[in-house]
Amino acid sequence: MKKFFIIAAAALVASVACSKVETAETTPDVEIGFQVASYLSQTKAGETSFVSELAELGITSNQYFKSAAYIHAAQSDGSVAAPAAFFVAGASNVESINFDGTKTWKPAHPYYWPKSPKSSISFFSWYDFGDQVTPTVTYTTDGGAATLAWGDRTVALKDNVMYADAAYHYKQNDNGAQNYKIDANEGVPTLFRHALAKVRFTVKQNPMKVQDGTTDKYTFWEVKLTDVALASGTIKNNGQFSLTQTSATTATTQKEWTKPTNEIWAAPAGTQTYLSEKLGNAAGEIFDTEVAKGNVKLTDTAVELTGTNFMKDKYFAVMPQAVADNVTLTFKYEIKTYYGTVAQFEATDHAGCSLISTETVNVNDLAAAGYGAPYVANGIQLNAIGATPITKWQMNHRYVYNLIINPQTSEIKYDPAVEVWEDETGVEQTVPAV
Repeated sequence: MKKFFIIAAAALVASVACSKVETAETTPDVEIGFQVASYLSQTKAGETSFVSELAELGITSNQYFKSAAYIHAAQSDGSVAAPAAFFVAGASNVESINFDGTKTWKPAHPYYWPKSPKSSISFFSWYDFGDQVTPTVTYTTDGGAATLAWGDRTVALKDNVMYADAAYHYKQNDNGAQNYKIDANEGVPTLFRHALAKVRFTVKQNPMKVQDGTTDKYTFWEVKLTDVALASGTIKNNGQFSLTQTSATTATTQKEWTKPTNEIWAAPAGTQTYLSEKLGNAAGEIFDTEVAKGNVKLTDTAVELTGTNFMKDKYFAVMPQAVADNVTLTFKYEIKTYYGTVAQFEATDHAGCSLISTETVNVNDLAAAGYGAPYVANGIQLNAIGATPITKWQMNHRYVYNLIINPQTSEIKYDPAVEVWEDETGVEQTVPAV
C-alpha cells in the first residue's frame, strides 16, 4: 500500500505593452488577463496544464474557472480604501475566467487595471466541476481574516474541486519569475490546489509456484477474482469545508490557505449521505476491469483493479474524510492448484499437469477463521491495512491500495503419536488349579 501526494498549480500572468511616453492622463487602459496552469498528479510538485486538468473531466472546450476580485482604491487624501468588490458585472461579483483556446485567459466581462500606483487588486479563484457550489468569499479588511468556504456539496466518483492561493495587491499583468507560463503568455500568478482526494486499487499474486525439493516438479497456483466491491453506505460523499488565512497588507504576493483540521471536510449542514452505487465490478462501476471481473488470471505483476471510468490513471474521486472502520473491500478468489513441470503448466490447458484442487476463498470468512486485522466480517478493513494504516483520505492527496494475493498455505505436515496403553487390573491363576 502506498500513499501518493498531489500538488496542484495554476497561474494567472501578463505583461503590459506601453507607449514610449506615458503620463497619468495618456496611459492606456490595460485589460486584466489570466495565465492558468495546473499541477501534475505525481509524487512531487510539478506544474502542468490547467487545460489538461479539465480534459481529465472531459472538458475540451469552453474551459474556465471562477474568480472574485477586490480593489484597494487610492483616495484623495493619500490613503487606500478598504477592499471593495471589483468584478461587479458578474453575478454576485464573481466572474468566469475563460480560455480563448490559445494563450489568453480573461474575465467574461472586460476589466482594466487601476491607474494610481497606490491602487491594487486582490484575487480569489477556484474551480468547481459543474458549478455545483459557489464558495463564499469573505474579505473585508486589508490585513484581516479572509475565508473561502464551500457549503454542502456532493462529491461524485468523477469530480474536481480546486482552490487557488490568494493573489494579493496586483497592479498589472505580471510575467515574472513567479509565473508558471504554461497555458498563457501572461497574467496574475495563481496556484491551484485540489480539495478532493483520489483512490485506486491494484492487485497481484505472490507466489505463483513453489518447487518440489530439487526435482523439476512444482506446485502451481492459478488465481482469479470475483465479486470485488467496496461496502455500500460507508463512504461519505457530501460535506462542507472552509479555508482561512490572514490577508496580506500591501505587498504583491501569493498566499496559501490554511486547510481545515486534518485536511478533511466537515459534516454537511444537511443530511449526511453515502456512496451506495457503482461500488462493484459491473460495467461502468469502480472495479470495471477484466481482472476484477475474473476474466483474467492474476500474475506476479501488479495490475489495476479500478477502471478508467472516472479519473485519470484509474483513480476515483472521494470526499476527504476519516476512513471509518466499516469502510471495507470485499471479494472472493478462486484458487486452482496444479502439480507438474513448468513445460506442462505452460502448455495449453496445463496439459500434463495434475489438477490437485479447486477452491474459492471469501475474504469475509477470514476474520471468523482467526486471521485478525485487517480482516473483519465484511471484508478487509481499509483503515487497518499495513504497518502504518491510512486512517484519512486527505485533501490534495491520492492513495493506492496494493493488494497481494498469497494462495500458498502452510505445507501439510504430520504430527504422529501413539496413545498410551491402558493397564488392566492383574489377576492370578494357579496352574494346575488346586
